[in-house]
Amino acid sequence: MAKSDQELPEGFRQLKTQVAGHTFEESNSEAVGLLQDSKAGCVLKPLGKPECGERELRFYESLAEAGASGDNDLLALLRGHVPQFYGPLKLVVNRRERTFLRLEDLTRSYAKPCVMDVKMGKRTWDPESSPNKRKLEEAKYVMCKQKLGLCLPGFQVYLPKEEHTQETTILRHGKDYGKSLNVEGFKQTMALFFNASTSDSKSRRAGSELLLKEVLSQLQAILSWFQRQRLLHFYASSLLICYDYSRLGDPPKSQSLINGYHQNEDDPATWVRVRMIDFAHVYPAEEGLPDENYMFGLQSLIEVVQSILHR
Repeated sequence: MAKSDQELPEGFRQLKTQVAGHTFEESNSEAVGLLQDSKAGCVLKPLGKPECGERELRFYESLAEAGASGDNDLLALLRGHVPQFYGPLKLVVNRRERTFLRLEDLTRSYAKPCVMDVKMGKRTWDPESSPNKRKLEEAKYVMCKQKLGLCLPGFQVYLPKEEHTQETTILRHGKDYGKSLNVEGFKQTMALFFNASTSDSKSRRAGSELLLKEVLSQLQAILSWFQRQRLLHFYASSLLICYDYSRLGDPPKSQSLINGYHQNEDDPATWVRVRMIDFAHVYPAEEGLPDENYMFGLQSLIEVVQSILHR
């Protein structure tokens, strides 16, 4: 079955900006990737294996309920670092009913969306993993994972086709590329993703610097949350870094109408977003300890972004 022949419900389509995770496959009708409901501004993520899917659904539901009664204020604070959750939805895809999570489409208003999935932590297997699963996970992304606590499953970035031109080209890489990276290669790829090495014009250099500062600010806010919380440990979870390339060379404007809503374009948070994703392996914190595994990767990522900003 060709990707274009996937049997999807009317009004839904495959998400073009998906860079990692399970995807539609030509030879396997059971393989289902992310869908997009462009009218509602939602991305639909299929639930994984029963135990993993239920765990992720419960996580989103617990976030939605947090703070309603004055309890779990820390969980309520986490909502600002996670895509908005609009509830589960059952859809028939390829003649089979499946359950999806309806999530905020983070790049909905972006003209040229750049997206990177960064998996966090040295350890990507959860407490219930079998010895074989642990061995398989330890063998993946060895160079970057052990030294930085980071993996790069995939990314998409717009780059200038030539110097001093508005023309662009799209570069996409998946997990095979990420597995080939050493620490220096990872850092170079991050600089490429942020257009820090291709910003030839003065306005684009200024835009790249603004981008890096905003990414750094959002990463530090997530780290601040982790430094306070002793509730949960996150395994095989990722950060999704998104920005709109078309804003790098544009002077800021006071207001614009995006999807029917006025947004302040002076605020880089309107075109730069860092969000935590993938919560199929979230567990109660062991012995009430901080999540050192996730924080190790997060601190490494902050240092990499700082090094690109200040070089």
